[in-house]
Amino acid sequence: MRRALVALMLSGIALSGCGKEDDMDLQDRAEARAVEARAHVDDLAQRLGTDPEVVQDEITTCVPGQDDSGLDLIYTVHVTTGVDAAERLPGDIAEHFAAEGWQVKRDHREPGSDEVSLRFTKGTFTMGANLNTSNGRAAVGGSGGCVR
Repeated sequence: MRRALVALMLSGIALSGCGKEDDMDLQDRAEARAVEARAHVDDLAQRLGTDPEVVQDEITTCVPGQDDSGLDLIYTVHVTTGVDAAERLPGDIAEHFAAEGWQVKRDHREPGSDEVSLRFTKGTFTMGANLNTSNGRAAVGGSGGCVR
């Protein structure tokens, strides 16, 4: 009887450890996807401007408040842009990413707006660039998609 009780306790400990390994696997998978997503965003930011400043870099739950919803990256970089950035973003930069298999969508802006905004998607990855021509700055951000 005592052996059975010890065996039962040991199997319970082993099973409780499995849950933590699953969490580590999820975290490891989320981090691997985040590394790739950061590389895509950094590439877009480098093509668009200079002096990159990471303003947000966080792996968080896919649905706020629901710890079991999976993990997702929020990554945002600000860059300083040149005078030709408003033409380059929807031009040669968008063409480069389209040639790499990204779907590119230009957000509608009112005529005379000082903003140019594009979104990029490829598989689970999404990126966006919002350029403000009046202050010569752009925000570039993205995600690798929810990892479950």
